[in-house]
Amino acid sequence: MSRRSVVAAGLAVVGSYAALRSPPAQVWDRRAGVALSRPLGRTGDAVISAGTDLGSVYAIAGVSAVLAASGRRRAALDVLGAGAVGWTVAQAVKPLVKRPRPYEAHGAFRLVAEPAGASWPSGHVAVAAAMAAAVAPAMSPAGRVGAAVSTAFVSVSRIYVGVHYLTDVVAGVGLGVLSARAWGAARRAVSRRA
Repeated sequence: MSRRSVVAAGLAVVGSYAALRSPPAQVWDRRAGVALSRPLGRTGDAVISAGTDLGSVYAIAGVSAVLAASGRRRAALDVLGAGAVGWTVAQAVKPLVKRPRPYEAHGAFRLVAEPAGASWPSGHVAVAAAMAAAVAPAMSPAGRVGAAVSTAFVSVSRIYVGVHYLTDVVAGVGLGVLSARAWGAARRAVSRRA
């Protein structure tokens, strides 16, 4: 993972937090939520509501299991580790910020079960971005594009289902990339000692 991507991830987290504290930015944040949650009908709602869990802890387990079963044990471990770090960091930050979710603060329509914790940052997006960033170095260019598209889908889906703002998902992407970097550094340090 390049230094540029780490710097960009850090700026995403800091910038989204700054926007969270800016009333004019919050107006744009709510407008983005309205624009990205236009109804797609029953089938679209069902697909997006199910697909949003590509950023859940169940996805960490599922993707890791598939990678391990296909003989990619190191990639499986990286997905498991980076995803767990991303989820843990996001859950640790939520109580510090205590941002209400869109359906609580602005009456957005919620399409999924009520999530635990505050809105900022998005844990699902942090998990999706961490998993994608962890496996990207070992993937083909097409695979990296697929991982990025998956992260983008989870990001937009969290807004669509009414549980996050745009700034929440931007922070989630940043935290996910930083989590993958932290996991990779920790794994390499342990490997060197062993």
